[in-house]
Amino acid sequence: MTVTAIIQARMGSTRLPGKSLMDLAGKPVVMHLVDRAKSARLIDRVIVATTTAATDDILEQRLKKAGVLVFRGAKNDVLNRYAQTVRAIIPEKERDAGAVVRLTADDPLKDPAVMDATIDTFLAERGRWDYVSNNQPPWLPEGQDTEILSIKALLAADDACDDADEREHVTPYLYNHPEKFRCHNLHGTPDLSACRWTLDTAMDMAFFKAVFAQFPNEPMPRIDQILSLLDRKPEIAALNSQVARSALYRTETGDH
Repeated sequence: MTVTAIIQARMGSTRLPGKSLMDLAGKPVVMHLVDRAKSARLIDRVIVATTTAATDDILEQRLKKAGVLVFRGAKNDVLNRYAQTVRAIIPEKERDAGAVVRLTADDPLKDPAVMDATIDTFLAERGRWDYVSNNQPPWLPEGQDTEILSIKALLAADDACDDADEREHVTPYLYNHPEKFRCHNLHGTPDLSACRWTLDTAMDMAFFKAVFAQFPNEPMPRIDQILSLLDRKPEIAALNSQVARSALYRTETGDH
């Protein structure tokens, strides 16, 4: 089975415009997740899916210059953007048995091992699940969310879904229709859901800059390293502790 990570990203964030290309530890925010997804053991291909808005021209240019596959689609119908990405880039012979990992560009600390754990659960019993997530309910730090779904399920959802909110957030149609799709969630302990490691505000950027400053020789700090850091230096976690977690765990809070 071929596993393709599709990262949704755009420049028109409502709370932090242009965040995808903001510099963080010497490279654009979006490239942190691209590099982390590429380093995941079970991901075979990485694509960034952005919008056709003129403001995303620069995002496409920078990504292509870095050798990243890019697809451009609808701004608010992100479900269709994903489906069209599949239809445009993934060979038809791969679609029947293939899967897509949904990632969001505002998670520059997403651990490849966390991604692999979710993917491994999906792959372990081939064909048992249409959709597997690790955030329903959330227990990992916000920004470690990973979802994987079969391409068949993705395309079926795109064909059937007629709810604008479900289309904007890509996967709700699947887990809201358990009679159609076989869904599974990973859960574990301890409960780390109070930790906020996602980028929506200037306070979040201050948090990320402080974290990366503590790892000058480690371009990809792991979740355990970051937790240890925050335990030693709680003042770093406090930088964005006032920003509330999104009620819909799988969104980019309007920043697709």
